[in-house]
Amino acid sequence: MAEVSNPQLIEEMRWQLREIEARKAENAKALAAAGGVTEVTSPEGTVTVTVGPGGVIGEVRLTEKAMASSASALGEVITATIRRALTGEPAPRPNRPAPAEDDHDEPADTVFDL
Repeated sequence: MAEVSNPQLIEEMRWQLREIEARKAENAKALAAAGGVTEVTSPEGTVTVTVGPGGVIGEVRLTEKAMASSASALGEVITATIRRALTGEPAPRPNRPAPAEDDHDEPADTVFDL
């Protein structure tokens, strides 16, 4: 077996990484062209999931803040985000403080069209 030097190994690994990134970009373009690509982010913004046609999970991205969670909590957030991406289920609304007694002018969930 021929011996391979460290610089050769490093260059081979760099080439492989470039190939992987190129294929990843091609796949992303193909999914976008096929339509039906959905990107869903968890309510706290720590997990983003991309789902393509047929429910194929294209990507799961985590923020640094996600890594501060326990493994079980992070797993639950990832699972819930994937489920929402696959089913189109809306994100749970973050807890909001109750309105003060004198804040009854407008309902809390009023949407205004501009």
